[in-house]
Amino acid sequence: MNPPPDNPPAPLALEVLRAEHGDCLLLTHGQELVLIDGGPSTVYDDTLGPRLRQLADERGEPLWIRLIMVSHIDDDHIVGLTDMFGEARERKETSTGPPQWQTGELWFNAFDALTGASGAADKAAVQGAALALAAKAPGQESKAVAASIPNGIALRDDALFLAVPLNKSAGGGLVESGGDAATIEVAPGLTFTVIAPAPQRVEALREKWEKWQRDHPSAAVQEAKNLDRSVFNLSSIAVLARSGERTLLLTGDARSDDLLDGLGNLELVADDGDPLMVDVLKLPHHGSIRNVDARFFDRVRARHYVISANGRDGNPENETLDLLCDARQGDEEPWTLWLTYGGEPGDGKLDLHERLSKYLKGREDQNQKIDARFAKPGERHTIEL
Repeated sequence: MNPPPDNPPAPLALEVLRAEHGDCLLLTHGQELVLIDGGPSTVYDDTLGPRLRQLADERGEPLWIRLIMVSHIDDDHIVGLTDMFGEARERKETSTGPPQWQTGELWFNAFDALTGASGAADKAAVQGAALALAAKAPGQESKAVAASIPNGIALRDDALFLAVPLNKSAGGGLVESGGDAATIEVAPGLTFTVIAPAPQRVEALREKWEKWQRDHPSAAVQEAKNLDRSVFNLSSIAVLARSGERTLLLTGDARSDDLLDGLGNLELVADDGDPLMVDVLKLPHHGSIRNVDARFFDRVRARHYVISANGRDGNPENETLDLLCDARQGDEEPWTLWLTYGGEPGDGKLDLHERLSKYLKGREDQNQKIDARFAKPGERHTIEL
């Protein structure tokens, strides 16, 4: 029998919280905690906040969070964090008690940093402009676009008030792929390699902003809510987390071609080589077919696939599940699909349970039994690595 290593790797686990149609992840590395995204409205009150308080009861207050990361400013990723930071700010302003949590830094590519814009208007003006614009552009997605920028401004302002360092380990600038700061030691033994956004994607967002400014010379910065929402997704922070031999690809809402480009630049994938095998792949954009293609699932394989979605907007889409399952058809390497909603009737939107049950049964009829695991209401997934 071989003796145990002198320094065994720290325990590593990914918690996938039920975050409605958004993302909310907790990565635990030994006693270090990393929070990635906070989901949309209600997630902080219903899910994230109670989990953080539970951890504080176990570890002591204030709860230490090594890093909080916002993948991008869409409401289904950022609102839970604006609620979290807003509550902490109110607690400090009103002297209602000591802080419940503290963090080493916030990774956040704020709108003004991405675009070179200036955000000087007060929060009331920002929200008023957003609501006015949403009224002109009906539909759920337009409302989400309208909310994104003021939410980002609020989070940045609250972080400054709470003296939370912004992008400290990335040198204080944007968190983006390439350069000397592409791989960062988040905690002893845990690194994040930034896969996206690429500098050219950030430049594309700047160009969109400059065009909007030229077309709207008298408008306030915060009224630019009609920027193409997909550009925010293209500026999404995606990282490859490593601890020893264990790896997690955490993708935000990035597009799969950008992810493959970032991995290719690091010589981790190539069309003529073996696929990259990771322990966990968090599918981008909640399993939307718009963000993935067959090449992605062929080039990146995982032992655990995570989809955070509750059926809204049709996510996860059957077409995405087809690409994933086709890529693993006949594969002898075991893999697990982790889904946050749809495990029982009424859990999720648009008859999610019925659709997913039918889909999995159809795959079983094709001699491909999927190890699909559903988080139950009031619970969360914990993937131990």
